[in-house]
Amino acid sequence: MRTASVEPIHHFPAGPGPESCRSNFQEFDVLNKRLTILSEYDPADAVNLRDPVAVAASIRAIMDRNYGSGYDRVLLDRVINDLVRCYSGTYSGLKRCDTLYHDLRHALDTGLTMARMIDGDIEAGGRNGPPLSAEQALLGIFLALFHDIGLLRRDGETYLWGAQLLPVHEERGVQFMLTYLWSTSLIGLANKAELIMPTKLTYHIPEDWAAEDRKIASMIASADLISQMADRCYLEKCRDFLFAEFRAIGLAGRPGDPYPDATTLLMKTPGFVLGFAMDRLNREFGGIFHVVEGHFSGSNPYLKAIDRHIDYLCRKLQSDDLDGLRRRPQPFIGPGVV
Repeated sequence: MRTASVEPIHHFPAGPGPESCRSNFQEFDVLNKRLTILSEYDPADAVNLRDPVAVAASIRAIMDRNYGSGYDRVLLDRVINDLVRCYSGTYSGLKRCDTLYHDLRHALDTGLTMARMIDGDIEAGGRNGPPLSAEQALLGIFLALFHDIGLLRRDGETYLWGAQLLPVHEERGVQFMLTYLWSTSLIGLANKAELIMPTKLTYHIPEDWAAEDRKIASMIASADLISQMADRCYLEKCRDFLFAEFRAIGLAGRPGDPYPDATTLLMKTPGFVLGFAMDRLNREFGGIFHVVEGHFSGSNPYLKAIDRHIDYLCRKLQSDDLDGLRRRPQPFIGPGVV
């Protein structure tokens, strides 16, 4: 596992002259570049989430280790390639991604997190019910990767901003994946596209769903939640990106809105994470997200990252110093796509 680290800068030139200042700025520039590179990685510092090839390789390694030749490896590669084509605007019938918060990086992050949860669940040896079959594992990873595909505008919807589709994007995603899976070796599981639905925050898993479907859906939705909250730039993305998307659906930007300004959104973020999100993870989804710890030999880098984010935000809110959120994330919709 690649462990990224940032060495502290201990030595600064003592002199006040131009050369000393230049050296200072150069050292700070190096540090900023290191931090920027670090922010592109997952919470475990193992995979660059702006590199679809690296994400695919990591998912493939997990599948190879657990299922050997018993899964459709060619399909896995095709699906991730299609995902990139969808977000970058080269997939027939869809326009390129124009949402800021819900971008390709988050899609890849969710898919990778799902694969790690599958691995951890297998390591648990059945303590959470029967492990997923190879086909079920592929299905779960594919639905995790494409869980926000409903935010991409279709042909004829260029008048829309994708964020305007937030209230219905899960249903649109189910429609897309139902059709998409019909063209794959998972055609027999195409009707399971509805397992995307629990990623909708107001959705409750129907009691009549089969236990295996509840498990897969809970894992997908949990992967969605913990991956975004553990994102190194989560706080800045809430302020700069999520707020903008909420404005598109009338939740933010005006007096009387739930989030009249970005500061209010940040003030409510600890309550959302520690209250609503964690309650949904533990109650609605039965705490299934903890299976990821099996992948990391008992550790949970996602929870650690979430705790760091909320602790830092609370300290900044208490000191009225939100200017301390200095990271400047950039949306990602594909390699080389601006």
